[in-house]
Amino acid sequence: MKRQISDNQKGEIEFRKKLYLQQIENKTVFEDEFDAAGIEKILKVRMEKTRDQMTLLQSKNISLSPYIEIGAERCQRSLVMENDLGLNGGAALDISFDMLKSCNHYQNVFNKPKSPIRICCDANKLPFITSSIPFVFCYETLHHFPEPTPITKEIFRVMLPGGFFFFDEEPYKQVLHLKLYKGRKIYSKKSLDRSIIKKAIDRFFCDRSCNEVDHGIIENDNLSLKLWKQALVHFDEKKIMLSSTTFFQSDLFHPNSKLTYLAAYLLGGNISGVCRKAGLYKDKNRTIFNTLICPSCRELGNEVLLMQENLSFLCPNCSKKYPNIDNVLFLFSYDKFEELYPDIFHSFQNK
Repeated sequence: MKRQISDNQKGEIEFRKKLYLQQIENKTVFEDEFDAAGIEKILKVRMEKTRDQMTLLQSKNISLSPYIEIGAERCQRSLVMENDLGLNGGAALDISFDMLKSCNHYQNVFNKPKSPIRICCDANKLPFITSSIPFVFCYETLHHFPEPTPITKEIFRVMLPGGFFFFDEEPYKQVLHLKLYKGRKIYSKKSLDRSIIKKAIDRFFCDRSCNEVDHGIIENDNLSLKLWKQALVHFDEKKIMLSSTTFFQSDLFHPNSKLTYLAAYLLGGNISGVCRKAGLYKDKNRTIFNTLICPSCRELGNEVLLMQENLSFLCPNCSKKYPNIDNVLFLFSYDKFEELYPDIFHSFQNK
């Protein structure tokens, strides 16, 4: 399996820091990214969609609490979970401290008084004890890795038997696509203002461009359906949909029409769905705080539950301490913490 490397992670951190400056502190960093007003409009739409989708899952008797959201960015979707759906004490995870920190701002913008627990960590090594979380979800996240399998295996590991995993807004490979010319940055004004005809032509012939890739972030929209099937193989039950335009939608594993499946396969599009881990779900009355394990001990193959010490957490085995800074809990192994956030790591160590 191909895995994300440190340069990709550092690129995520650096790019998201610049977005924070532009969208929270109103400093012009990019001419071809959304400003504060622009991103707020986008987030509002995403929050409304999340509320509708999660309400539908609830109607199917799927337990959503306690949840973890992977790749939560600004925590807008977790804010919906906490405030609109009344799910207390879920966790929003991201590798970007700045994005998680921006949750405070968006709570005020969208009048969402309750915030999720925020954890800055590595999705490749989730800091949760095995078989502890009943519901995991993510949007626009799995394609930021060379392959989704390492991440879905981690998700499967931390899920309770009988628990569910939901994902959406992920791309799969467009077979009928030739990169004949280089496109403008996807969020530039000229790109967003293209005509319908130009957008249709670009879909088949444009080599798309974005600032994320320039910063070393993986934007993998060429994930084949074979790779997606491999990534979801561990789950007992799966309802996975391919959506390629309004007209071509097909179940990945059990298509009703071979022709519709073929069209969706050739044209590419969005993949989403719900997966269930085998087993009987039992409510263990756990909170997120008593599922957290020491990331440094895990590097040595041990799952050691952390002890809360005021706002920080302490490992009773190796005595390493994990800080809470601006309401964001850092849960990296010490080596990874120092590598990705050297200033924060050394400042914390010197206290």
